[in-house]
Amino acid sequence: MMSKLFGAAITFVLVLAGIPSSQALPIYTTAGFSGGVLTVKELGSGLGLQRTNTCSGCAAGSVSGHLLFDKSLTPASGTGFVNVPLGSVTGASNDVIFDIIFGNKPLEFEFNDPHVLGGPSIQFKNGVFNGLFFVEDFTSNGKSFELSIQGGAWTIKGRDDDEYSELAASGYINIGNNALTNQALFVPTPQQLPQSSVPEPTTLALLGLGLFGLIMARRSAGRSSLQSAGQSANQVA
Repeated sequence: MMSKLFGAAITFVLVLAGIPSSQALPIYTTAGFSGGVLTVKELGSGLGLQRTNTCSGCAAGSVSGHLLFDKSLTPASGTGFVNVPLGSVTGASNDVIFDIIFGNKPLEFEFNDPHVLGGPSIQFKNGVFNGLFFVEDFTSNGKSFELSIQGGAWTIKGRDDDEYSELAASGYINIGNNALTNQALFVPTPQQLPQSSVPEPTTLALLGLGLFGLIMARRSAGRSSLQSAGQSANQVA
């Protein structure tokens, strides 16, 4: 009878192990970032940009933005370069999830723009903010351009012979431990739990079966103990 009881218990444990465990809750965080303009070529003269060091404090020499990311996905130190994609969050608009502005026109880009080719992602180097990854095509004054942000550097190139090869402007994103400013917790709009987090009917059935087997094994063990006690009493009598 003990073997039956042990077998039922094993079944119960296996059924429990089959239920998906809940993942760690995300820590959605909003933050601001900034940067500057290093070069402006002739092709970029109409983009409303000016070198930051010759335009101190003016909009034409500024780069700014903000983003919404899951802080629980921040990689540990010693992990090298890691890009963590930014994604939709219930209750957050596209410009909250990712938004970046260049110069005084301004040139503005945000999450879910129609001509995004890559990203947006937040980049870490050994667990420390190292800029962004983002690529998007856009037009300005009837000309085609491509914005590319790779870590802490950005470039805007114009189309030349069907390729984006002519530099229009370049600059930087401030990186490091203190580069993400005004960090604040963001609480998503409440929503129903995803279906995958609820045990499936098959899992519930197996769980019930395991519990039933455990109860029956205990009852059987109890009846056997009573029978043994009765036989011992008869022998004594």
